[in-house]
Amino acid sequence: MKLTKPIPWLVTLSLLVVLGIAASIVIPRFQSSTQEAASSASGPSDKTQYWISGMHPWIVMPEPGQCPICGMDLVPLDPEKFSGEITINPVVVQNMGVRIDEVTEGPLIKTIRTVGIVEYDEKRVRDINPKVSGWIEEIYVDSLGARVEHGQKLFSLYSPQLYSAQEDYLIASRSGNDSLIEAAKKRLEYFDVTDEQIARLKKRGEPEKAVILRSPFDGVVTEKHANEGMKVDPGMQTYRLADLSQVWVIATVYEYQLPYLEEGQQAVMTLPYIPGQTFEGRVSYIYPYLDEKIREAKVRIEFDNSNGILKPGMFANVELKSRLSAEATLAPRSAIVDTGVQKTAFVSMGEGRFEPREVETGLVTDEARIQILSGLKPGEQVVTSGQFLLDSEANMREALAKMMEGTPASEQAPVIPGLEPAATELTSDAAEPLREALTHYFTIQNALASDSLDNLAEAAGKLAQAIDSLPVEGANLDQMIKEATELAGADDIETARLGFGKLSVPFRNLILSTGVPPGIEDDVLALRCPMFLRDQGGAVWLQVAGDIRNPYMGERMLECFDERLAVPAAAEQ
Repeated sequence: MKLTKPIPWLVTLSLLVVLGIAASIVIPRFQSSTQEAASSASGPSDKTQYWISGMHPWIVMPEPGQCPICGMDLVPLDPEKFSGEITINPVVVQNMGVRIDEVTEGPLIKTIRTVGIVEYDEKRVRDINPKVSGWIEEIYVDSLGARVEHGQKLFSLYSPQLYSAQEDYLIASRSGNDSLIEAAKKRLEYFDVTDEQIARLKKRGEPEKAVILRSPFDGVVTEKHANEGMKVDPGMQTYRLADLSQVWVIATVYEYQLPYLEEGQQAVMTLPYIPGQTFEGRVSYIYPYLDEKIREAKVRIEFDNSNGILKPGMFANVELKSRLSAEATLAPRSAIVDTGVQKTAFVSMGEGRFEPREVETGLVTDEARIQILSGLKPGEQVVTSGQFLLDSEANMREALAKMMEGTPASEQAPVIPGLEPAATELTSDAAEPLREALTHYFTIQNALASDSLDNLAEAAGKLAQAIDSLPVEGANLDQMIKEATELAGADDIETARLGFGKLSVPFRNLILSTGVPPGIEDDVLALRCPMFLRDQGGAVWLQVAGDIRNPYMGERMLECFDERLAVPAAAEQ
């Protein structure tokens, strides 16, 4: 029981701590709001005061009152919310985790990272081909991948042509004729016999059956077709050698990256299986075509391979840097809010004030910075964290400002879609009876809209006479005369409305086909009521432009309609 006594003190202490924290947040806000209200009251302002509903912020009124939705009293709206600048209490700014960074000026460097494959330097690939026919007697380089040096023995070849050429040289040497000696020596040289072999032949004084052919190049054997006992012919490939002291790396880049590449550009390569070591090379060629399927181009990069680390077929990571500008305005990439339509940055003005700026951006650099073409200047501080909360506030203020601009939508006159001009030209002898018919029709429509039968019988009878006098064939005139005659005899409002609905269908079609006849000064509308004759898709009627007067619903739903079209004027002959 003794342990329960300190609990009220702990609860009290906890409440005091919570209240203290809340006061530290609320009091600065209250002081700030009080100071702003005082400054607004003390000085003249050209900004219009508006009132807003706290529960329904889309309710904004130009004068004080109550919210039409919830009935709460409207509160004054801070005029600063209509300005482009956002002001937030510094304590709230810290709680939101807003961070800023400086807009700087520096070199604009575009870096392209891609992958490549190590390949042979095609300029350092050589083929070994005998220039005489014969038979290989002995092989000295007998495997692929063997390293071969200049002058190293490849194979010995027995060739009747070589044997005859040796004899010719010895005969010429014994004759002492210098021209014959030189000609015989040249023939041996053309058969790839070296000077040392020619000197030994002269010293020996007799030809060799099999002459040893030596490699004229350094390299590694990449292809081998020579075997002992095999017959060879002139031009036949026996070996292919590749000098690997320098290699190519064929890298692929996307077509949009091509403008940032040029021959002679420096490149840095790394191998994932040799961490910590980099290789430097240069771009020697940009291939002049693209792969149409994957939209990529090839770039050839040359690398020194004196130590033999790079081997054809290896995969490599390649980095190509291009210095596009010595001085450019650079901002943190995280400072840009990109909506897809526009890009915005928030400039910190100090003391919790932020200004949204629309910016135009360029390239993104390696250091997570982006080129600024317009909207920001070096030295300005921009928000890099928490800007999405600021963006929400800016959008809300922009929406409020737009609500106050222009004419209220409630004051706009309705925009009524019009029909195409009438295809049938109205003759002069038909215009007058059609005008009379339409005038009597309007009389019936207004009477029914007023829930009255006054003058309806007389107007319906005159309407039938006017239709009967129309010099028009077809157009359901007999039906209209019949419906108008029955309408004249209606003795209650509901019967009259049913008859008016039947009459309005063919009469509306007639007016739409001819157009409004001359003499009708007001515009004419064609409307539809969805509530009357709902099982038949509603009822149609014609009336002059202005307030909607539904003849089918009367005072119950006088303005009921779901379709409204403007009828064009008639085209006279």
